[in-house]
Amino acid sequence: MVLTGISTGPDEQIERKTYITAGVRSDGMHLIIAEKHDAAKRIAQILAGSKPKSPRVNGAETFSFDDKVVIGLSGHIVGVDYPAGYNNWQKVDCKELIHAEIVTTPIQEKIISALKKLGKEADHITIATDYDREGELIGVEALKIAVEKNPKIKIERVRYSAITKEEIQSAFKNPGKVDYDLAASGEARQIIDLVWGAVLTRFISKTSGRLGKEFLSVGRVQSPTLALIVDREKEIEAFKPDPYWEIYADLEKELQVHHAKGKIWDKAEVDQIVANLGPEGIIKSIEKKPRYDKPPTPFDTTSFISAASAIGFSAANAMRIAEWLYTNGFISYPRTDNTVYPPSIDLKSLVSMFTKGAFAK
Repeated sequence: MVLTGISTGPDEQIERKTYITAGVRSDGMHLIIAEKHDAAKRIAQILAGSKPKSPRVNGAETFSFDDKVVIGLSGHIVGVDYPAGYNNWQKVDCKELIHAEIVTTPIQEKIISALKKLGKEADHITIATDYDREGELIGVEALKIAVEKNPKIKIERVRYSAITKEEIQSAFKNPGKVDYDLAASGEARQIIDLVWGAVLTRFISKTSGRLGKEFLSVGRVQSPTLALIVDREKEIEAFKPDPYWEIYADLEKELQVHHAKGKIWDKAEVDQIVANLGPEGIIKSIEKKPRYDKPPTPFDTTSFISAASAIGFSAANAMRIAEWLYTNGFISYPRTDNTVYPPSIDLKSLVSMFTKGAFAK
């Protein structure tokens, strides 16, 4: 199998040393690459201190000020696939796909064209994609395109957890190096997804005779998720509800009390308790004790989607909103397992926003 996205051979390691010098500045054009259009716009506004110009380069919108040009990607601008010769399901054996060559294919032509043009003109590049494995891979994908005609360009990487003025300015004052190993792990995940899905989809579909539009799709995440859904549905179908009763009494001063036994499964017992109730309730004792409420744990991605689902938001819609909030500096990076707020997020200021406008009502 050939990994064409990020090579790790000795020749490329030597080549990298000739043009990667993080933190070195000169008088040429400075190209900044962000992961998405809105992030690029926000970063440009913060660094410029005012509204930057927005010229189009080969059809892709960029943001320019001083000697800097900021371009936003659209997530992955290239993908991984098999060469066209492997497309025939009948002629190509499934096993051949396991060790077949993997090639990269363009996804965003305009952005790729703009990167090639800007890469020729740039004196150095800053990768400012998201601070995670996928962001590192997306940045390296763009970097390889931008330096194709300018291999001795200087490169740096900035990392931030929130798109706030303080954090962006700090990140650009303290750039680091691109983590090629982290990006390679992201590419490995891409290739595993492709091979797993392609091989098993063809095998299951051909074995079951489900071809054409009726093929059976298999995926590394998709299939285990489907299995969980099926198991859960079987549990729901097999569930046999048992009736139970709970006893409440409404007293004066809007006081409601609940019977100490909670759920009662015997109807005769319920009837006996109700029959023994008198016209008045007597408070026999009062116990006071302090209660300590811990601050809620910040969301990670999973708990955020779960909470959003509970109030009627789909996962896709919830993440779209979270991305907008992140891009505009209201929350930290939403695709994370971390539950610690970065210090650049002014929580008191954000919470005070809810004392005004529609939320105050």
